This record gives sequence, structure tokens and C-alpha cells, in this order.
Amino acid sequence: MLKELTKTEWLSLLNIPENRIPTILLLRGTRNLKANYDKYSALFTDIFEVGSPNGIFEDVLIGSYKNIDVGYASVYGDAMASEITHLFGVLGTSLVIQTGCCGALTHNIQAGDIVCVTSASCGEGAAQYYLPDKQEVNASLELVERIHPSRAASIATHNGRIWTTSALLAEGKAEIQDWADQGYIAVDMETATTFAVAEYFGMQRLSLLFVFDNPSQGEHILLSDAEKQKRRAAGEQAVIDTIFTIIEDYKNGNR
Repeated sequence: MLKELTKTEWLSLLNIPENRIPTILLLRGTRNLKANYDKYSALFTDIFEVGSPNGIFEDVLIGSYKNIDVGYASVYGDAMASEITHLFGVLGTSLVIQTGCCGALTHNIQAGDIVCVTSASCGEGAAQYYLPDKQEVNASLELVERIHPSRAASIATHNGRIWTTSALLAEGKAEIQDWADQGYIAVDMETATTFAVAEYFGMQRLSLLFVFDNPSQGEHILLSDAEKQKRRAAGEQAVIDTIFTIIEDYKNGNR
């Protein structure tokens, strides 16, 4: 069965050369899988596209960034995040970084701000299959401590706990208020899953997200505002810049 597949079997099934197993995996949570795959592909050289005979994996690559191999995948929700993290966990990748957008749950966070996740609550469905006794999974503290507002220019950075859901359209006022009352500063759709699978495989883990909207202020993804869109773009670029600084540090042995 799939759970029992070994490193050697996965390498053979996906035709991945063993010398291309990446040290770092980068996941971009998004519904726009192909658009983000194309955007991130441009940041790498010597790209190996990861696929399989039956097409189970798409929008996954291993690329080189300043002579370090990095895996990248566009993922949406807990199922996709768990599958890709599981695959690279079996292969021996040592660090996974989750990125993408989130919704803020406190009034002092606005669109375009950055959220550095300290822990994620398992409000989705996949984490339980890896860590059945945990309801919340921590980030790697040593990586969180390296994230400073100065790395994101003038954009505000907020460290804190987030809630991970698997049902975006089921977010209502009651749910949002409940999560905020429990002390969560944001909500996303992948981080708890990514952290749970990473912990299962002994991987270091970090989640750095940009804020798309603030549901606690009555905002949601269907609303449009040109100024907020500019802030989101700036926030995402700051996240990308920070992540690739972390990748360089990791390459240089600062783990």
C-alpha cells in the first residue's frame, strides 16, 4: 500500500535521481495551482519536473537555487499538502516551508501583513492520520526566531497561533469569532497538515503567510479593493524574499 512505499520505491516510480533529492520543500497554498507553479518555476534553474505514470502528481518540481536543490509544489488544502509533504518526507528532505495566504482574525492585522506561524490547530482532516493525539502542531522555534520584521521591509509581521480549516466556504461569523476567542490570529487551509506530516517524518517546519483579507472585519475573498491588492502583492513578495533568505541560510549550515 502507499503508506509502505519506501524511498527507493518512490525514486523509481517518479524517476527522480537520488542526487536531486532536495534539502528543502516549499509549498504554496493556492487554488491557482498552475499560475503559481509558473511563477515559482521562474525562480529556479535546472528544473526537474516531478510526475508519475498515472498523473497523481502535478505542479511539482525540484529546482536549483544558488546550488541548493529545493522541491516546490502548488497545493490546495490538507489532502494535497499531506501528499507532497509525505512524499518528500519519505525521500529524506529535512525542511518544509509552507507559504500562501491566510485570513486575519484580529483587528490589528490587515491585508498584506505577514503572519509567521508559531503553531497551527488541526481543524482540517489530514493531520489526525499522522499525529492522532495532537490537536495543535508547533513550528520549528529556531526557524521562527529568525523571522524579523526588518526582513520584510516596512510590512508588519505578526507571530502567533493559527487555525487550519479544510472548508473555506463554511467560515461564518460564529466560526471566525470562536477562533479569535481561542487566541488564533489567522486561518489558512494547509499549515496544520504540513506541520503534522513534517513532525511525523522528523522534518523542520516553518509557515510564513501573507494576509489576503480580514474576516473579523467583515472582509472575504470575493471583495475587491485596488489598494488592498497592492498590499497583498507587496506582502507576498516580502514573504518570497524572506523564504529565499532562509533557504540560503539553511544551505550555509545555519540550521
